[in-house]
Amino acid sequence: MRNYHVCIVCESWESGGIEAFLSNVLLHMDREYIKVDVVAAQVRESVFTQRLQAAGIRFIELSGSLRRVCSSYRMFRKLLRETRYDVVHLNAFQGMSLNYVRLAAIEGVPVRIAHSHNTALRQSRTKEIKYIVHAVCKRLFSKYATEYWACSAKAAQFMFPSDIVNSRSVQLIPNGIDIERFQRSSAGREKIRLALGIRPEQFVIGNVGRFCYQKNQSFLIDIFAEVQKRLPDSVMLLVGDGREKDNMERQSERLGLQDQIIFYGTTDQVERLFWAMDVFTFPSRFEGFGIVVLEAQAAGLPVVCSDQVPEEARFLPATHVLSLEAGAEKWAEQILLVRGETSNQSAAIQRAGFAIQDVAQRIRDSYIQSESGFTTVERCRARGSAGP
Repeated sequence: MRNYHVCIVCESWESGGIEAFLSNVLLHMDREYIKVDVVAAQVRESVFTQRLQAAGIRFIELSGSLRRVCSSYRMFRKLLRETRYDVVHLNAFQGMSLNYVRLAAIEGVPVRIAHSHNTALRQSRTKEIKYIVHAVCKRLFSKYATEYWACSAKAAQFMFPSDIVNSRSVQLIPNGIDIERFQRSSAGREKIRLALGIRPEQFVIGNVGRFCYQKNQSFLIDIFAEVQKRLPDSVMLLVGDGREKDNMERQSERLGLQDQIIFYGTTDQVERLFWAMDVFTFPSRFEGFGIVVLEAQAAGLPVVCSDQVPEEARFLPATHVLSLEAGAEKWAEQILLVRGETSNQSAAIQRAGFAIQDVAQRIRDSYIQSESGFTTVERCRARGSAGP
């Protein structure tokens, strides 16, 4: 077998869910004959980078800023000319980034995967304009992909035009997890709770994710305030970091909860933090998938999540779904109602195809597929034309 050179493209590389997914896939993949570069417009500090670099995976930063879009595109095209990739695997949050797939087509990359991980755009003053740009770009650039992937049906509908979705061209790629890694350890639970200063009898509500509008942790703090009224000796454990952290800390102080909320930060051993929790709560405003819902249940936790989490992630019986419109009081009641529930959902997660080993093999198979079906644009490139 010959060697394959794969370019994995992200809009930004940091310590988020996409990075966790890609890290899991790459570390569980048989990478013999496969060389991988991770390319991003902006590469930030991440808990996943060091392990991937140790495994021989190279990181390449383009412009260094999400705002310098044109510079990133120019640098990406230059990279494609200098490095003859066999595969470009784009991990996209919004339609404009699909232009990376177009550039890969112009430069003759034979396998071009557009992989959707999102279902909505973040809140901003220009959100309506961004939705227009997103709609235009997904219509213009989607046609340059050779494969369409999505982590959920909603993610497919958000990223790709209806004709592509309706033609069933989109493959649903599960966000796999290392099931054995999350198996709850009683000794591990005692050890991490002791390290966190949590007493054995205390009730712990947990959340894992970037501190941002999408993940909606500000509402979670309001929920916790309601839980505290009913169960004062309770703790909330927040695992992550992000632009909303300062606002969240001020909110917790304003509500007098600063001593009951643990802001843990980021970690590459998130399973240990799940073991410390009693209920996992996930009130996201939107999600491409919501892999932490499965991770929490692999760790034996009941989950209370919003109805904006795709159905693909909330199929297990230990998932309890609420509308965000229900309000903090109803959420607190549901959390307390499921307190004490434990269940081992590992077998069900495995049967549903979410084992990371299976997902990694499926992705590897796509990377090393036959190089065929060059477009007219690619033939121009092969003849020496720079293309449009």
